[in-house]
Amino acid sequence: MRKRVILTIVAVALLAVLLCTAFACESYKADPIEGGNKDAVVRSNGGLVVEQGGYLYFINGYSGYLTEKGKQNWFGNVTKGAVVRVKYNADGTIGDDYTVVVPKSVMADSENVGISIFGEWIYYVSPSAEEDRSGAVQTDTLQFLRTKIDGTGTQLILEWSDKSVKYKYTADALVIYDSAETKLYSKDLTAKKFDEDEPGDLIDEDVASVYFIKNETYDPKVTAPVADYVIYTKNSDKDYEYSNTLYITDARGENKKAVIGEDTYASGKYNVKVLSTSVTDEKLAIYYTKTSYIGTSSSGTVEGTYAYEFQDKTFAFKAQNEKCLSTEDLSSIYPISYAAGVVKTGSGARIYYTDGRAAKSFGELSLDTLLCVENDTFYFLNSDSVLMYYPMNEESNVHYAYTTGEKFMTSFTGAEYFDGYFYFILDDDYDYMARIKLSEVDIYSGKDATVTPVRKVTAEDQAKMDEKEEKSDSDK
Repeated sequence: MRKRVILTIVAVALLAVLLCTAFACESYKADPIEGGNKDAVVRSNGGLVVEQGGYLYFINGYSGYLTEKGKQNWFGNVTKGAVVRVKYNADGTIGDDYTVVVPKSVMADSENVGISIFGEWIYYVSPSAEEDRSGAVQTDTLQFLRTKIDGTGTQLILEWSDKSVKYKYTADALVIYDSAETKLYSKDLTAKKFDEDEPGDLIDEDVASVYFIKNETYDPKVTAPVADYVIYTKNSDKDYEYSNTLYITDARGENKKAVIGEDTYASGKYNVKVLSTSVTDEKLAIYYTKTSYIGTSSSGTVEGTYAYEFQDKTFAFKAQNEKCLSTEDLSSIYPISYAAGVVKTGSGARIYYTDGRAAKSFGELSLDTLLCVENDTFYFLNSDSVLMYYPMNEESNVHYAYTTGEKFMTSFTGAEYFDGYFYFILDDDYDYMARIKLSEVDIYSGKDATVTPVRKVTAEDQAKMDEKEEKSDSDK
């Protein structure tokens, strides 16, 4: 009997090898690369660039969906759009040792697209490289993967049939919101193996909306940081009742709590919509609108936009401590911090404060794409996706950060401000990463900032660049 079992296992293994030989299977095998420190603090998680242990890991440009052949996006075949590493110095300068760590395209339609590093693992998403019977690449299927910082050990965590799905990576779990089924899942990332067809443990169902807090910094010494928590709402299950309940949970769904519910306010019942969050010294602040409903009418009345800072991870909410920022629904905001207030983005920019001060208006200034507020200055993109700046003291007019006209790509994951630099995908003929040093943008002298490439160029693109340069030289 034992011999039969062994022979069966061998036969199955041989069949798998033959199938991969006949149909060509993607392999994640890779030789390890030296360097990296899995115990170092991680900064700037979740976007275009991540810093850990003296290296900058970044998405090497925009490749789009690779649809000609599935093999285009096979592990090992990708440079543009892959995860690349380069030496990062304490003063913000970078080396020239560009090394591909994850040779696979980081790409999705989700607002969460980017890379995260927790310990020895790089977490990312990539469209499926599988083909159907007609040879069409199945890019509507999104793959959640992880690869070690030395380029080895790649694992497929989950496959999902919606490339715009909302998700969040943490050190312990992948949180997925299935909007079609209104379910919130948590998949354990401490496991050694994964079933890519299983979304994980159910946190809650009948979930109406989800808001993921940004967990940009990962310190291995800090357990259960507040930025790993997830906020979500559930609508009332009563007929003709339009209020909702706001919940908060850790990434594993083990510490779940109703924060704002039907009995929170003595003045009535409300529907709460979270606009944004901020975290300062492990204190979570939420920014939200409240809409009241009377009787069975579905026509609610907007009460305003509010802010609330929790004092610890018990997330105790006291209605008397919430701050009314505005009696209007501000709709789109950018929190500077709970203490400094929030910026109403879009047209007619204003700052609203939590300390009772009157809102500060900036006239007709439009901040549709506000990237950051640093040194009391707004940095934003204009309608042509070019970086602009405007000092909050209004001592200067709106200015271009540079006059060379490079455009930020806005169709992919947004630009990122980190450690004194703006990182972004250049919207040009090649679509690679670049950066601008904030200190080079001088609001008083008008000095231009320099747009510096951060990239590992493919041989094909390098040939095009050389040809273009030769043509330019010959035209002079």
